[in-house]
Amino acid sequence: MPKPLLIIDLDGTFVSVNTFHKWMIFVAKQALKKLGLKALSKILYTIALRAFKRINHAQMKYAILEVSEKLVTDKEIEIFVNTLEPYVHLNILKILEEKNISILATAAPLIYAKAIKEKYGFDYVIATSPTSIKPWKENLKEEKKKNLLALLKEEDIRASQSILYTDHHDDLPLMRYANETYLVGDSKETLEKIEEKNINIIALNILPKKRV
Repeated sequence: MPKPLLIIDLDGTFVSVNTFHKWMIFVAKQALKKLGLKALSKILYTIALRAFKRINHAQMKYAILEVSEKLVTDKEIEIFVNTLEPYVHLNILKILEEKNISILATAAPLIYAKAIKEKYGFDYVIATSPTSIKPWKENLKEEKKKNLLALLKEEDIRASQSILYTDHHDDLPLMRYANETYLVGDSKETLEKIEEKNINIIALNILPKKRV
């Protein structure tokens, strides 16, 4: 008998923080430890360009990923993922442990999203691809929905219903797809955009942000 499909966003949903901001700091520290001054300079220059709005978020992410892929080891990725543990939403972790079909669906990079998937027992992950994949795109908005549908087809995943957990209006395409949407948090902007698009939210869950 088909099980429910849980589609769970990462930043602001499964964890209460922006993981990519933490990743940038982590990679910069690794570059400093390894005396990778060229890598560190590129990270700081990229952040400065973004701060002054000379590049967009996707361009910043791509540049940081280029550095990360050459610099950071699997062991260091594991260390980084462990630092996120205090920010995991325990209520969503409990839901994840119910052994339904689960997909971590995030705009965060696959370089560490895959390790999060393994640590917490998600069945699948869709995330922003490595820079070697061309054309490179962020796993965001319509792209996230497209990649989700491609995964379901490729893996022949048949579910009794689709349940989305998210905190952000970037996931409006997924909200239209899911049978039920649980909104984590109470962002005014997100609530307004959901209302504007006439999307049904089955439940509004404001969950604890940290492990106590």
